[in-house]
Amino acid sequence: MTPLARQYARHAIANHHLGDEYSAWMRSLLFDYLAVTAGGASRESALAAVKAYESSLSPDGAAAVFGTSLRTGAEDAALLNGITAHGLELDDTFEEASLHPGVVVFSAAIALAEEQGATLEELLTAAAVGYDVMCDAGVILGAAESYARGFHPTAVAGALGSAAAAARLLGFEETRATHAISLAADMAAGSLEFLSDGSWTKRLNAGHAAAVGIRAARLAAAGFTAPERSIEGRDGFLTQYGAGFIPGRGADLVAGRYAWLTSIKLYPCCRYMHGNLDLLLEAKREHPELSEETIDSVTLAVISAGARLISNPPEAKLKVETPVDAQFNMRFGAALALSSGTATVEQFDQAPELARTLLPLMRRITCVTSPAVEEAFPEAWTAEMSIRLRDGSILEASTDGFRGSPAHRVSREDLLEKAGGLMGTGAAAAVLRIIGETANGASVADMRAAIVQVVQPSRTAVV
Repeated sequence: MTPLARQYARHAIANHHLGDEYSAWMRSLLFDYLAVTAGGASRESALAAVKAYESSLSPDGAAAVFGTSLRTGAEDAALLNGITAHGLELDDTFEEASLHPGVVVFSAAIALAEEQGATLEELLTAAAVGYDVMCDAGVILGAAESYARGFHPTAVAGALGSAAAAARLLGFEETRATHAISLAADMAAGSLEFLSDGSWTKRLNAGHAAAVGIRAARLAAAGFTAPERSIEGRDGFLTQYGAGFIPGRGADLVAGRYAWLTSIKLYPCCRYMHGNLDLLLEAKREHPELSEETIDSVTLAVISAGARLISNPPEAKLKVETPVDAQFNMRFGAALALSSGTATVEQFDQAPELARTLLPLMRRITCVTSPAVEEAFPEAWTAEMSIRLRDGSILEASTDGFRGSPAHRVSREDLLEKAGGLMGTGAAAAVLRIIGETANGASVADMRAAIVQVVQPSRTAVV
């Protein structure tokens, strides 16, 4: 078998044409990425990351640091922008491998595109192959296996995707691209231990993966070598982070196909919660009387692969001391939806305070597994809900996929509403128009300059 790193390298540098449909979708993903990055710029984690790199920031660097008027080298920009973009837990997802591809791939690709003077078409194509490599590596790795070892799939598979995008933007030939991807596999890292206390390392994982891809490409460009079977070899990537190479996983790579199967998130929390949130919010709309006073118990079927993130151990999920604790907490999310009828960034930011009020209802929420939900996974992320009321009546519902997933694609209006809440309604409409009207041959730097005119940086200096 041709080594996976070489297969990915060939795909990364091939002569691809995305076509109108895939190209338009990549622009939508780019818009969503910019919106969540703008929204994340004021997070404490983003501010701390920028402060840590203040000595390398200036108005004259190669790549922009989003949310500031400052710039730095492409690798550092990718790190900082990845941390910022992942801060809200609202960035796009690829469900089959349990990944956040945009926050990694676009963070790396935009930084390098600015540095290299690339066009929008070159950026979108590089991002598409980055999505392809990251998602395919994630499928082969297996989310369940990676989670079982305590690794964050976005962090480890993301390094390969950002390296593929970087190899394309830097114009590598096959062997050099192979080394770049293999080097990224060697440097990939990122754990799930943030779940223990709600700290910020999940955000760091995204930025680190983006930066690692660029670092790997720089090393490869200088002639640095890596094992060709660094992914599937005896001591390679798949053995370290998963269960080794499993034949039959992965797919023939088609530029843009994995991006086309990527979902856009509408709630600022773990994607494993979204199907049930859809059901609960719909139940609240149809039955506004639902409340802690009227509900006897709630049973939610969750995907077992995500249970260690959002529902286990059950008693631990009654403790909400940080917003991150709430973002990975089905009991909190369910109580929030049933009590307020919403699930917003502001509410998750206020989670420790809200949880004190929601605790009686949280105690009545039980998460279980379901044969139907398990059978559909990972191709479809389904959910089931049962609410028993104190009058003895029962409300039941199920869904074959959450809002924003490929089967329930977001509309232009959905995108604008989400982005408007993150950067302002007027700015969101202007940014969407700029991205839609920018010609394929226009420079990424010029497009970004136009966007900056309508989205003023929230951090004009390092704090």
